[in-house]
Amino acid sequence: MLTSALERRYGDAHLQHVYQAQLRSRRQRFEETLQQYEADISRMVNLAYPTAPAEVIEQLSVSSFIEGLRDPEIGQLVRLARHKTISEALAQALEIEAAKQESRGTSKIRQVKTYQYQDRERKVQRPCKNLVDSIKDVLEKFTDGQNSEDSTTNRRRPIRCWTCGVEGHVRSRCPQPPTEQNQGNAN
Repeated sequence: MLTSALERRYGDAHLQHVYQAQLRSRRQRFEETLQQYEADISRMVNLAYPTAPAEVIEQLSVSSFIEGLRDPEIGQLVRLARHKTISEALAQALEIEAAKQESRGTSKIRQVKTYQYQDRERKVQRPCKNLVDSIKDVLEKFTDGQNSEDSTTNRRRPIRCWTCGVEGHVRSRCPQPPTEQNQGNAN
């Protein structure tokens, strides 16, 4: 009874589902090497399936390793080889990664990227230039309308007092004394 209570409290048996979920979502991190990633996958498979046979553990390790590789091209090539053990899959992944890094140094990939960025920049500049030109045209029309004699400020009707009917002031500033008839309207 004491051992079962201690196992429930401190054991890993009830955490198998948690480890399995972590294993399914595990991906190779940006700065993580293939060796570090492989070691973590092996550890997680052993925690997630502690009672599984060795063959099943190897199959799960290989498939989890391939599924979580950062570079999909490496994953595809390793998957096509159908490795039986995770160490074989790791060895091939390392070879492919080394070959890719070596070929990157000799190719002129920088020029292609520069060209791509220039094309993108041109594609963005054209609509932006058209937009800026359109805005300039609208601003010119607006400022021309402001400066013309037909502007809205000149078309406004003159202010007229409601008390005396004279233009140039409003009722609250009327110089004439209010009459009884106008005071009744104010309430």
